[in-house]
Amino acid sequence: MKTIFVLTALVAFATASSIPDTRGLKEDFQDFVDLVPVEKFADLAIRYLTSDKEFKEFFAYLKGKEFSAVWDQFFALKEVKDVLNYLEDAHLDVYDALNFVADFLGLHHVQPTVKSLKTGGLCGFVDEALALLPLDKFQTLFEEKLKTSPEFKAFFEKLHNTDFHKFVDFYNNSKEVQSLFQKLRNYGVDVDRFFDLVAGFFGWGKF
Repeated sequence: MKTIFVLTALVAFATASSIPDTRGLKEDFQDFVDLVPVEKFADLAIRYLTSDKEFKEFFAYLKGKEFSAVWDQFFALKEVKDVLNYLEDAHLDVYDALNFVADFLGLHHVQPTVKSLKTGGLCGFVDEALALLPLDKFQTLFEEKLKTSPEFKAFFEKLHNTDFHKFVDFYNNSKEVQSLFQKLRNYGVDVDRFFDLVAGFFGWGKF
């Protein structure tokens, strides 16, 4: 799911420093982070947050009660906690990263267990953000990691073997999640196609 990739990105950014000498999954993520133009992303977000009405509206939604319910429900899923604990065991400070975001948006803490294709709006931000990413280099690095890093390959297989139907049930049983997806659709973000691509990539079937 898209959210898993978002979590992974957050973890990677939050753990970009203090890299140990030995290699592992944490260092694999760092290699991906090195491809991301972080300062350009920050400048893009600030530009939209200070000047774009639709983007500011959606940002306010992220700080509201409805998204807070989505946040709580998602991180209550056993499958999500399992992935988070897997990352934590790989020495990525995933809970610290998530709770940094939670503090920023006023959400509940997650508790550990043992250039533009469209100008303006949320869709414009997504398009400009995607345009900043060197997708071909990500693909090349991804394929290389699967061949050369046992830790990264094990993590990919972990996601591949996740029971995707649990996420489908989560979507079907949460009116807040359905509202979030519909809100994104209303903004012009093609979330359905994106999730279908991700699900197909991991062999989960159609979302």
